[in-house]
Amino acid sequence: MRDKLNKFISNTNGQFIEVSDKTNIYQCVDLAYLWIFCLDIPKATIQRLYAYEVYTKADTLTREYFEIVPNTPEGVPQSGDLVIWSNKLGVAGHIAIATGEG
Repeated sequence: MRDKLNKFISNTNGQFIEVSDKTNIYQCVDLAYLWIFCLDIPKATIQRLYAYEVYTKADTLTREYFEIVPNTPEGVPQSGDLVIWSNKLGVAGHIAIATGEG
């Protein structure tokens, strides 16, 4: 996973990524979509209206591909994990890819 993530970062670093909705371009979820495509995971697993809903509205399909881990001292994101912030950061929240270094 680490090698795949390093290659992904090297190929996308400094670029604007648009995958899904050209009416709302360059959103954090676009990078997450591109990452899961690289892992052969269907877009529907994380496709929600807002980024924070990937966590709060995780359905059966999401749970088939992802382990939903709450933010606790033991729930430390690993390299390649998707990390989701609540909508306290703004209406949509935020989604990012963990590098394993934070």
